[in-house]
Amino acid sequence: MKIAVIGGLGHIGLPLSCILQVNDSNAIIIDENKGIIDSVLSGKPPFFEPDLKENLDIALKKGLQITDDYIKISECEYVVVTIGTSSSKKDRLNFMNLVDKVLENLAPNSKLILRSTIDYGTCSKLLKNKIFQKKNIILGYCPERIAEGKAFNEMVTLPQIIGAEPDNFSEFEKFFSIIGTDTINVSFEEAEFIKLFSNVYRYSEFSLINEFKNISSKFNLNFDRILEVATLDYPRLENVPSPGFVGGPCLPKDTKTFVENFNQENNIIDLFSNTNELFLENILIEIKNNCPSKKIIFLGITFKPESDDLRGSVSYELSKKLEIEGFEVYIVEPNIPDEAIEEITYVYEDIKEVSNYVIIGTNHKEFKKYDFQDKEVLKIGNK
Repeated sequence: MKIAVIGGLGHIGLPLSCILQVNDSNAIIIDENKGIIDSVLSGKPPFFEPDLKENLDIALKKGLQITDDYIKISECEYVVVTIGTSSSKKDRLNFMNLVDKVLENLAPNSKLILRSTIDYGTCSKLLKNKIFQKKNIILGYCPERIAEGKAFNEMVTLPQIIGAEPDNFSEFEKFFSIIGTDTINVSFEEAEFIKLFSNVYRYSEFSLINEFKNISSKFNLNFDRILEVATLDYPRLENVPSPGFVGGPCLPKDTKTFVENFNQENNIIDLFSNTNELFLENILIEIKNNCPSKKIIFLGITFKPESDDLRGSVSYELSKKLEIEGFEVYIVEPNIPDEAIEEITYVYEDIKEVSNYVIIGTNHKEFKKYDFQDKEVLKIGNK
């Protein structure tokens, strides 16, 4: 089975490409990011993901191909689009233009799988596309639901939602049998809604606890203490998240897409963005009030622990806001090489005497080894 993965050098596409090739498919990555093709072909992943390096090495030995040539699509039975999307009109247009480019190169009777977040109703529009109909393309919307940092585990354990016409479901069931995942057939509209709902629900859950934190701050209440007491040996609150930054490449932008797709402007879900902006501003005020030296050791700027991904990182945003406010910010970020960002990063041991004020913006495991004796530490969330 020959498979093309469009955008296959990204966080969604590369793990999928590797696991397909490791399981003896004939996979080819098609990606316009020419600058990293050679390094990936040499066995160097462009980002960190547990087990990615090992799987990439095996996949390359088994013949994984990487190119920027869309013509190769015509040789493939299945074509999987894994390009990241956003809620901006420009990016939505670019995504649909890319899909048109894929359609132009697809062989007749091919199977097209979309993995990215898409607008509600996109599949219905595609089915009416003249090229789509002329070539008798079979469409499946199979949204990616893995969490960054858990790709190789969740790809084979989470059931795969397949939005497809019932008569075509078996074509996509066959595809996912390569990696041994269970499959569930739903309508195109249900699959589109499920993808958005899953991320919007999580965004709302994390935002709601921040709303309580904001309210308690307004009334000078210690919400960390309140949450500790309220959840102690109380099973109905055992799954309450901690207040913290809500960011990353998926949750905020998928929430914007949901709000726009279903006309939810000024609805409670839409207003959670205000909650998170206020949460960030309250953190900034707290720092101003408690750090008169205006020198800060700032630990962790990625959007989540044990990641090297800065996309949508509110921790990173906070570090920049502090610099604008005139603070000297000494960033310690063990997961990002110095050359990957414009800011100077430091080793904690080298700068720990610079200030007694420490912010843990993103709580990497490595920070548990650090000596914070005589330090005033502000940890944002318990993650």
